[in-house]
Amino acid sequence: MITIALSFYYTIFLEDTKHMTILSRQERERLVLDLYNQGKTYREISKEARISPRDIGVILNKVIETKAGEEERIKQQDDAENNQEQQRQLSLSTQAYKLFSEGKTPLEVAIALNLRESEATKFCREYWRLKQLYNLNTVYEEVKDEISSFLKLYKLAKAKGMSV
Repeated sequence: MITIALSFYYTIFLEDTKHMTILSRQERERLVLDLYNQGKTYREISKEARISPRDIGVILNKVIETKAGEEERIKQQDDAENNQEQQRQLSLSTQAYKLFSEGKTPLEVAIALNLRESEATKFCREYWRLKQLYNLNTVYEEVKDEISSFLKLYKLAKAKGMSV
């Protein structure tokens, strides 16, 4: 009777193993991840993939750590790129200030540094503030695009002997 029972279980075992395929470690991990992403429980994954719940936990933890490491690497790369961009901006402003201190016009600075008009103007006004030319900046704010008319008026007043 024991031999009959053993042969019965052995037959079931052989039938059961016929459908099993040997999976590589990567295939097994992929299977576990696919089943987990389908919303299956550890017990269901364990039964279907034929591995222990502990091994399932190890596989999932490994994936989580890998993703966290990848996210951290991407974040560090983004931070490095942002720092480089800030350095480039700083060096552009520094170069612009140097050119303004040499008496260059905003047009000449824009050409030399390949800047747009708005950037060159921004750097010029920053330079004025740095040189404590607040009054010049205030006058400019007041007259803006009509600076040439303002200069003509000033020259006329000066020519007629009027003082400030």
